[in-house]
Formats: sequence, structure tokens, C-alpha cells
Amino acid sequence: MQAGQWVDLARESMLQPRKAARAILAMHVPVAMLIEFLVLAAVLADLFLQASLQLGGPTTDFFMASGMPGPVGMAVLQFFALIAMAVSILFVGRVFGGTGDWAGALALVCWLQTILLALQFGQIVLALVLPPASDILGLVSIVALFWLLTHFVAELHGFTHPWLVFLMVVITTVILMFSLSFALVATGILVPGAA
Repeated sequence: MQAGQWVDLARESMLQPRKAARAILAMHVPVAMLIEFLVLAAVLADLFLQASLQLGGPTTDFFMASGMPGPVGMAVLQFFALIAMAVSILFVGRVFGGTGDWAGALALVCWLQTILLALQFGQIVLALVLPPASDILGLVSIVALFWLLTHFVAELHGFTHPWLVFLMVVITTVILMFSLSFALVATGILVPGAA
């Protein structure tokens, strides 16, 4: 695909996410290539995070207070978080009668992360030239995450009720966040209240 086609697909993802999901799934990208992409995506996400921390703001205060690991450790966490998202999309969907597969779940997570990385890069640029707009784009990114994830999961598993899928996504996200936080604290990676 050419660069313009990727842009068109990203636009379609926001306007007609299920149609865009079908296009991604129809590519049948090999699982090994998808895993390699997630490694790259984790590294890029960490680079963008480090850039955001250099710019300061509430995110910086949180990471300073939480005692999160350095750049390499954060990249590893980002990668496993993406894998956990794909696993959750697959198995929670299957529990509710979905028909998706592992390659499809990985492909949609890869594409979702691509869009989120583009939004994250936009936030960094706006933080340099127009900080209030960067905060607004941050909120847009959160809405986009749940909008895309809901419709991607629905398309992957053949679900027909997006609101029920949205509820499932929210509950699963909350459970994953608490589980990840507990695991990080239990292993000493996350230190609440650290200076």
C-alpha cells in the first residue's frame, strides 16, 4: 500500500471502523510480521512517551511519583501490554461466542496502535506550538481508542451489538489495568509514592 492509501484507511477507520477492520483482516498479514511490528510500535510508543516527559506536565508528575522503569523497561512493558490487549480481544470475545482468530486480533491491535501513535505524535507537536490543543487531542485519543476498539472487536468476532461490545471492552480494560498495576507493584517494578 502507498502512503496515501494508509491515510485513507486511517480516515476510514474513524468514520467506518468496521469497514476498515475488514480491510485490515483481508490483508492476512503473517503472525511473525505482526509480532515484529508490535516490537517496533512499543519502541516508538516509548520514544514518544520519553519526549512527552521531557515537555513536562501531569504525565511527567505521575511517572516521577510512580517510580516507573527507564526507557528500555518501559518499551518492554509497552510490548507486553499490546500482547495482553490482543490476547484479551481474542479470548474475551471467544467467551461471548465470537469467531475471531489470533492473527486477526494481532492485526487489529497493530493497526489500532498505528493510529494511536499518529495521535500521540500530534500531541507532541501541539505541545510545542499550542499546549491547550495538545490536551484536547489527548482526550480525542482516549475517545478514539474506545471507539475503534469497540468496532474492531465487533468486526473480528462477528458481533452485531456495538454497545454490548463497548461495555465488554470497558470492563475488560478496567480488569486489565488493575491486574497490570497489581503485577507491577508485586514485582517491585512500580513503586507507589517513590520520589
